[in-house]
Amino acid sequence: MERFFSLSHLTVEQLRGLYLDAARVGKLLVEYDKPRQEGHYDISALPESVILAGIAAGDDNYIVFHEDFEDWPDATTIAFPLKNHPYTTAYIDLDNTFLDFFAEKYHLAEWWQMEGSRRKYYPFSRFYTLEPMKRSDIN
Repeated sequence: MERFFSLSHLTVEQLRGLYLDAARVGKLLVEYDKPRQEGHYDISALPESVILAGIAAGDDNYIVFHEDFEDWPDATTIAFPLKNHPYTTAYIDLDNTFLDFFAEKYHLAEWWQMEGSRRKYYPFSRFYTLEPMKRSDIN
């Protein structure tokens, strides 16, 4: 299952804070997706200052929770498309146990998933997982 959380309600400074919080406990991957070509290029050596400068507010930032989804490992991924680098996105993969921490700190009020060909929205209070989930706190 995949569950998505929009980050469109966050300011640039809040998004940068989210990036820094997530980078402390997660694994960074920066990818460049060449237009009209299959595949992507790993450019994780991009300096943190460049990534932070490229984070912008808007509808393109999101969190996705993966559990028992195709061949993906169970994880929570935070995506930050970089405004100064077209087709480039900074992803941070986290253990799913951190989701509650980020949901509370960054006020994730709703999530959505694809049901057929439509997005179906739910309040965070209706979030559930296939297996009982352990909880972690980064503080």
